[in-house]
Amino acid sequence: MKKGKLILAALMSLFAFSAFAQEYTVISKLQSKDPDFKQHQKEFEQNNKAIISRRPYNLTIYQYTVTEKFDVHSLSSRTALRYDTIVTLNGISSTDESIEGKTFYIPTLNGLFIPLTPVTSIDHLLTKEYPLQDQDGNDRYPIYSIAGRDFYFILDGKFSSTERAFFLDSGLTLPLEKSVLTSPFGMRVSPISGKWLMHKGIDMAAPTGTPIHACKGGKVVSAIAMDYTYGNYVIVDHGKGMTSLYAHMSKIMVERGDMVSAGQTLGLVGQTGLATGPHLHFEIKLNGEPQDPQKYIQVK
Repeated sequence: MKKGKLILAALMSLFAFSAFAQEYTVISKLQSKDPDFKQHQKEFEQNNKAIISRRPYNLTIYQYTVTEKFDVHSLSSRTALRYDTIVTLNGISSTDESIEGKTFYIPTLNGLFIPLTPVTSIDHLLTKEYPLQDQDGNDRYPIYSIAGRDFYFILDGKFSSTERAFFLDSGLTLPLEKSVLTSPFGMRVSPISGKWLMHKGIDMAAPTGTPIHACKGGKVVSAIAMDYTYGNYVIVDHGKGMTSLYAHMSKIMVERGDMVSAGQTLGLVGQTGLATGPHLHFEIKLNGEPQDPQKYIQVK
C-alpha cells in the first residue's frame, strides 16, 4: 500500500461519539487487481458484518481521483457504496454534475455525511431532517474531520424521497435565496445610459454581502475582478453548452478552474461595475446565446 495511509480510530461501540484524525490510502484504480482498492472492499465487507452482528466497526477513508469514465452512479456501483453516501461526503449536489478529474473520499461504511457547515442545497435539507443535537443540546451522531471539513455521520442513513428527487433533478436552483426582481430579460431602457438596449440577463436586488450560489454544478471558467461593466463577476460552465454569469459582486470567493456544486457560494452581492444599487446581474447562455433565466428559475 502507498505511504500516507491513516485509518480513522475504531469506534468503541456502535453508538460511541468521537472526532477523528485523518490520513488516506490513495486508490489508483477501482479494480480488483489494485491492492488498495482490494483492501477497501475487504474493510467494507468486514464493517457490514460487524454492523449486522452489532459489533464495533472501524471506519476508514480512502482517496481516489477519477481517471476512469465514471459518473456518480457507476462510481457507486464499482465501490458497492450507495450514491447518497458518496455524494454527501464529497459535496456532489446533482446527478449530472461532471466528476472528471475530481478527487473523491471513499469511506468503508454506508451512511450520510452531513457537514457542520452546510454548503449545497441538499446539505441544508439534510441538516433540517437530521439535526445534530437533541432537545437537551447533546450531539446525537459521531463527528468526523475529513479533508478539512467536519461532518456528522448517520450510520446507514439514506436520502429521503425529497432529497433523492432533488439530487436527480437536473434543473437549476436559485442563485439568491431571497431577492427582488428589478429588471427582467429583454429590451429595456438602460438605467445607466438611458438608451433602449438588450438586457441579456435579469437583475435580482439583495443587500450587499448576500451569498450568491451556483445555480448548477460545473467549472469556473472566469473569475474577473473590477471589469468596467460587470465589476467583479464569475462565469460557470455547466457542460452541454450551458453557462451562467454572476455580476456586480462585492467579493469573489472562487477561482478560475474550480469545480463547484449547485448551491455552492461563488461570491457576495455588491455594487461593482455599472450598477445603480446592490444586486446580482444573472445570465444564462446556451451555446453562446443569451436565454431568459426565468425559463429555468422563478424570481418574484
